[in-house]
Amino acid sequence: MALISNEEINAIRASANIVSIIGSYIPLTQRGKNYLCVCPFHDDHSPSMSVSEEKQIYKCFSCGATGNVFTFVSEYENIPFIEAVAKVAEKCGMKLSDSTYKSNVSQTFKEEHEIMELSQKFFQNNLRTNAGVEALNYLKKRGLTDEIVKEFGIGLSLDSNDALMTLLTKKSYDNKKLLDIGLINNVSGKMYDMFSRRITFPLWDKDGNIVGFSARIYRDEKNVSKYMNSRESKLFKKGETLYNYHNAKDYAKREKAIIVVEGFMDAIRISNIGIKNVVALQGTAMTEQQISLLKKLRVKVILCLDNDNAGLLATVNNGEELVKHDVETFVIRLSGQKDPDEYILANGNEAFVKNVETPMTFFEFKMNYLKQNKNLENVEDLSTYINDVLKSLSASNDEILRELTLNKLSKDYDLSLDMLKNKLNGLSPVESTRSVSEPIKEKTKKDGYTIGMEKILYFMMNGEQYIKEYQCKLGFFAEPIYREIANEIVYFYEENKAITVADFITYIVTKNEIKGKVMEIVNESVNDDVTMEAMDDYIKAVMKIITKNEIKRLKNLQKSELDIYKKMKIAEQIRELKKEDV
Repeated sequence: MALISNEEINAIRASANIVSIIGSYIPLTQRGKNYLCVCPFHDDHSPSMSVSEEKQIYKCFSCGATGNVFTFVSEYENIPFIEAVAKVAEKCGMKLSDSTYKSNVSQTFKEEHEIMELSQKFFQNNLRTNAGVEALNYLKKRGLTDEIVKEFGIGLSLDSNDALMTLLTKKSYDNKKLLDIGLINNVSGKMYDMFSRRITFPLWDKDGNIVGFSARIYRDEKNVSKYMNSRESKLFKKGETLYNYHNAKDYAKREKAIIVVEGFMDAIRISNIGIKNVVALQGTAMTEQQISLLKKLRVKVILCLDNDNAGLLATVNNGEELVKHDVETFVIRLSGQKDPDEYILANGNEAFVKNVETPMTFFEFKMNYLKQNKNLENVEDLSTYINDVLKSLSASNDEILRELTLNKLSKDYDLSLDMLKNKLNGLSPVESTRSVSEPIKEKTKKDGYTIGMEKILYFMMNGEQYIKEYQCKLGFFAEPIYREIANEIVYFYEENKAITVADFITYIVTKNEIKGKVMEIVNESVNDDVTMEAMDDYIKAVMKIITKNEIKRLKNLQKSELDIYKKMKIAEQIRELKKEDV
């Protein structure tokens, strides 16, 4: 944020209506002068977030999330604050000055991204020419609509071995750079297009920048690989991306779920039937980076991997990793066909939708999996199965799940419930990386003095008159955190000649030492009626407590003082303070 002036940021914030911006992400319902919505920052089932158009602030009454339009976009999209500013500006039809912000495409790879975008347009255009008729017919026979072809940027690399290379060379792009990012190949010194004679599918990073391509044959060709993918490069790192993530993330938040499949054709097929909250691993093993992307969505993950042994093992392994990271995980296991693409073509849309609507929990899936290749009539197999279930159960923090499972095991296999509980309690739980799903901490009760100081600070964020009143009648907080916030409020006003709560939130977003406390103060006071009468009442209350504490301190000092003259002087100070306190 350092490269963008406060004036520019405040101008963007002033132009952005928080109701319109938040409403572009999640549905809002008007209630009086405010708007309500389901909070996207915790597992919310009834509207608990309030959005104030008047104050340009949102507040969740349940989890405590608070902020302005920039903090909402930053938190919702899991992007840095500076990118949120740019996104809000874009939504408002404003542009940041060139010297301040250059979009979320890294300037280090600016030319590489330009090359990828130009290549993508070339491939898409090819599909709409006479040379693309055969490929387009193939896609239609596969049941892919024109809308899906457009949505996923599907194109065609021509039969020519150097059509793309010729185009890019004419644009003065260096062949070495084309080779580095995997658009051309070099065999014995001869350069040629990487994806010739194939239908192309762009691969994106999490922000929607094209970083590579996957390409598929569409004719019957022998001894030719069906798929060809971009090799890893400085742009494309397979383990750091999820296919279609940039498109699916908003749908996932609306549906509160993200479906994970193996292949990108599975993701396209599922999206083709109207289910847009789907991403593809482009493989079977899930990486830490991919888990991090999924966890940031704060939604349940539904694993729908291929119906083969590799897909089964991947469901087990990936599910366990997701659970370790405190991601709510569900499983769909399709029967009859190899993957979701083939399943939908064979069984129809409704059959797949029904599976999506009734997934099993990962633990339920795991219990069924642990029964495989075991004869539960055999004592040793049964013992192994029960121990495996208890080991898996030890990783869960869900007390209800633990209780229900233990009761079921006890009933189904005529085992002592106490014995099962003792066995489970003796197992070491798997360490979790709990963060966003941590239970909300109960608020500690604040005394009147603390409440008074925080109310005064909130009022000061609302205008010059409240700052002047603080300076005139109080002017100082002994507590460091409140003194620092007051100083920052005064500084912000003096620099900008105006102040609003929404703008002050923008100002302190990088000041980690006070940010949390400011957000807490705003959250607890945002619905207060801000009047000078109330301000004066809080100032009087705080001064009364300050005076009372000072009298108490002086009395203790008086008791320990041996000098009679000094005792009398302290007594006089106490009398004067009591007069002020009347």
